[in-house]
Amino acid sequence: MKKKILIVGGSHSEIPLVNAAKELGLYVITTGNQENGLAHKYSDEFHISDYSNNENIYQLAKKLNIDYICFGAHDLSYFSTIYTASKLGLDYFDNMHTAQILHHKDKFKKFCLENNISSPKANSYTDINEAISYTNNKAKLPCIVKPIDMGGGKGISKITNKDEVENAIRNAFEYSKSKAIVVEDFFDGSLHSFSTFIVNKKVKFYFEDTEIPCQNNPYGVCTSFSPSDNIEFVVDSLISETEKIANLLNLKDGLLHMQYLKNIDNEVAIVEFTRRMPGDFYNIPVEISTGFSYSKNIIRLAIGNDIDLKFNTQNKFIARHCISTQPTDILINNIKDNIFKKIVWGNHHNSNKIGVFFLEFNSRTEMLTKTKVLNNQT
Repeated sequence: MKKKILIVGGSHSEIPLVNAAKELGLYVITTGNQENGLAHKYSDEFHISDYSNNENIYQLAKKLNIDYICFGAHDLSYFSTIYTASKLGLDYFDNMHTAQILHHKDKFKKFCLENNISSPKANSYTDINEAISYTNNKAKLPCIVKPIDMGGGKGISKITNKDEVENAIRNAFEYSKSKAIVVEDFFDGSLHSFSTFIVNKKVKFYFEDTEIPCQNNPYGVCTSFSPSDNIEFVVDSLISETEKIANLLNLKDGLLHMQYLKNIDNEVAIVEFTRRMPGDFYNIPVEISTGFSYSKNIIRLAIGNDIDLKFNTQNKFIARHCISTQPTDILINNIKDNIFKKIVWGNHHNSNKIGVFFLEFNSRTEMLTKTKVLNNQT
């Protein structure tokens, strides 16, 4: 009989994990609070359950008598996964205290300040009026306001003048599940990811890219491309900061995904770390560019196996582009020779995206030129 794994999520972003688990011979169960989640079509069975409630997932796991559990592509999925794993005695994940330091922006900012980690300074608030008063009277503008516990750019605003303060702060509180926010110093730089797998607190694999925001959401990512400009100037410091975090928090082996900002002087500011699966088929550019089994290694660790460290040097010009409206004929004609894969699911109430294109280019110049066009037209 196949061993059963519960993947905590059921959106398009969990499809790579479902497929990887099946390739490893597991019986795959998905969950989430949307019956028509796209990943449910790929799993062996699914059950409706709200993973924002840790106890819900634990009770579901007990009822199903699962052998293993794995997080999906949402922070709340990660928390309910490690809560359930701990109660079931599956010792493959960090503890809850460590998870909160990494994934809650207020705790992470405090941790960075105390440990001299390169990250924009921030103040945290649980009281709306206190946050408004600080931002109006003491914060240096522009600044960034964020809910502490939401990803995907939700609830984030850039405040450039005092007329924007109250609405931005109230919006951040509205999005926060725990009703807490941070007001963060603004760092002017391009956005990047540095996605690693650590073993014994050492970086054994990394993939890096540049990320371009969506036009309708300046704090959500629509396009990513790799390799980034001038990565050679910052890669050593990124590895050093990643391993420093791993040692300070005594992290378990596995995925450790960083977002960071880099300015024109190649100075770096870390925005966040996460240990959950990145969304929107992030695995595909990684796997095409390096041969590293990104999704499968997440599952391997969730079932207690070692990471498969076979991979190549990152040496292809690759882009991933999320679409939220039907692309124009002009755009398609411009990139059709570069598309090597596309996944389109159409309008779906659980996602503001309708698909993802994956592209390969012959040169950095072509990659930069065409990704710029992508974001002007979609």
